[in-house]
Amino acid sequence: METSSPRSPRSSPSPGLSLDARLGVDTRLWAKVLFTALYSLIFALGTAGNALSVHVVLKARARRPGRLRYHVLSLALSALLLLLVSVPMELYNFVWFHYPWVFGDLGCRGYYFVRELCAYATVLSVTSLSAERCLAVCQPLRARRLLTPRRTRRLLSLVWAASLGFALPMAIIMGQKHELEMAGGEPEPSSRVCTVLVSRATLQVFIQVNVLVSFLLPLALTTFLNGVTVSHLMALYSQVPSASAPGNSIPSRLELLSEEGLLGFIAWRKTLSPGSHPSLVRHKDAGQIRSLQHSVRVLRAIVAVYVVCWMPYHARRLMYCYVSDEAWTDALYDFYHYFYMVTNTLFYVSSAVTPVLYNAVSSSFRKLFLESLSALCRQHRPMEPLPPEAPGSHPSGYSFRSWGSSRSPDLDEIQE
Repeated sequence: METSSPRSPRSSPSPGLSLDARLGVDTRLWAKVLFTALYSLIFALGTAGNALSVHVVLKARARRPGRLRYHVLSLALSALLLLLVSVPMELYNFVWFHYPWVFGDLGCRGYYFVRELCAYATVLSVTSLSAERCLAVCQPLRARRLLTPRRTRRLLSLVWAASLGFALPMAIIMGQKHELEMAGGEPEPSSRVCTVLVSRATLQVFIQVNVLVSFLLPLALTTFLNGVTVSHLMALYSQVPSASAPGNSIPSRLELLSEEGLLGFIAWRKTLSPGSHPSLVRHKDAGQIRSLQHSVRVLRAIVAVYVVCWMPYHARRLMYCYVSDEAWTDALYDFYHYFYMVTNTLFYVSSAVTPVLYNAVSSSFRKLFLESLSALCRQHRPMEPLPPEAPGSHPSGYSFRSWGSSRSPDLDEIQE
């Protein structure tokens, strides 16, 4: 399922052939160089961006707690673990040196277990975040009561516990074995590989469950929840008259509520009319139009990244599992070998772009992210005298309010 070539070893290998040729793997040099460059770029940007994201979350930990930061922390830690464990091992033993597997049986099982763990943790965290955003927009008053930082921590703990359970079978079905034997029947040490140890029927069951639970169901649920959220936003917006229309005055008794995070900056105003139920009133202006457009783009971008980066990966796994031994031709072997590296590259890209999504969904996160990055850069260059600053201003020129301060709703305890 997870080897870079499904070709079976030659039954009567010629001694003159290289080990790669005898075992059915032969990566061209240009491909090795290309994918090394791509993996290195993904590793550098992904680890730096996600590590800085973790730093941003922990830096704001001492301030007022918020729900969204726990989701950010969960996604960033999952991406970091995946990149730090998987990319170096795969670059060495799947791109450059296919044989022998040098990390041992425990390393083989751990490698695939960590990959599955992080994959499940990522998709389940995204789904739980979409569910919270949907509830916060469609039922803001109820969400204010139900969605608390403590419950979010419990939810994400359950997400990681479920991910551990779903990923555990991978540590059982994968393992180290020798593909070739020497003349005396002893295994050839140089043919040691990390591959599937179970039968094709068992593998098919595992693949079906894996694709269903880690891709199809979360994708369908996330798409549905984000669709409901966008539809609700558009419906509310179309029903409220413009603030510039004649006779539209802003009510006097207002409590400003903010729903930030993945839905952008959209201000909801709660007013109580005598003898009526609480209602939500909002007035259209240019800033709210931009906020709504931003929210819709972010929600669509999440689903798009999910599909583009993960669908080829799961399609390849199904291909490995369901193409019969008789159907594999030399051309199909070569296609699969390079398709394997392309799909894994996209799989890792999804972990590298998560900091970009964090910056897109929250202006406060973006400001603190840039502040942290600027502070790191200043540590590596001579200090220069700075001109006097106005209170609350930022050295880079933009006004900054601390992430988690009482005046900033972003990534804080969102007040639905």
